[in-house]
Amino acid sequence: MVSHNMDAILKWDNPLPLFRDITYTAEYKHSLIKVFQSVCMGTKECRCDFGRLRSVHGTYKFRVRTEHQRENSSWVEIPTNKSFSLTKETIIGPPKVTLVTKGGATGFIEVNIQDPVLKIDSLKGAYGTVAYNIRYWKETDKKNMSEIKEAAEQQVKLTPLEPNTRYCVQVQMYVPLCYTEKEYSNITCLMSTEPRMSEGLLVILLMVAFLLLFLICCVIYKGRKFLHPKVKLPEHFKKHLNNSYPCSYLASPITLPLQEKYDQINALDEENPYNEITCLSEDNLCTMDRGQCTEYYNAVHKKAKCDLPYRNI
Repeated sequence: MVSHNMDAILKWDNPLPLFRDITYTAEYKHSLIKVFQSVCMGTKECRCDFGRLRSVHGTYKFRVRTEHQRENSSWVEIPTNKSFSLTKETIIGPPKVTLVTKGGATGFIEVNIQDPVLKIDSLKGAYGTVAYNIRYWKETDKKNMSEIKEAAEQQVKLTPLEPNTRYCVQVQMYVPLCYTEKEYSNITCLMSTEPRMSEGLLVILLMVAFLLLFLICCVIYKGRKFLHPKVKLPEHFKKHLNNSYPCSYLASPITLPLQEKYDQINALDEENPYNEITCLSEDNLCTMDRGQCTEYYNAVHKKAKCDLPYRNI
């Protein structure tokens, strides 16, 4: 009887090798069922695959007989003195292993483990507790081997590793309630990479770079606004500019000399303030733009004998 990953295959020898028309019939019975169930009937092969059995739990009995023409041999039961238990007798095959190289502050290799596919149920459904034994080494130095015992996760990081070094990995199932020896997986090797920046540090650097870029943009914007200010005229200036007044004297050239306007000035005698002093004629008066009226001052001084306070009238 052979069981691998919860299957059940019964094998036997041919008792009559000289006869070519010999056939066989194989049956099985679960501990909860009293009647045998036939699976391989009239087969010429010396083996019978019972396929998917009823359950991984409980015990089984298997039997086979030889048939030649209309004669049958007696049944031969397997096992002879005890019942067959799948959980105890089956051989759990090696898991499927894939390696992934990932970078970080220190480069590492991630081991991804996939349980073998069982004929009935799953490993955790059959045994409850499943763990993994992992061993790894440098491809050029298998003597210095590192091991991880009873890893509970199916994704395991191998650290620390030397960068740019090829490592090889093997994984073995660890099932406490399975008494048969488990196989190691095939050797899988992968090159480790150079250590890379961690994701957290990379996010911080990106945030700092974004902040610096924002500050630079603000400084440039403020500088341009300072060098090229946008001057806004007050509203009353705008209204004044909008109201246009005609300036005829600016529009037409001046052809005649400007006529200066003046007023007649009378001077009074200090001793006799009620006597009016006759001023000069209009022809002798000084113009407004000479600054100081000399002729008028002399005339007033001679006729009115004005003191100094009245000289600048």
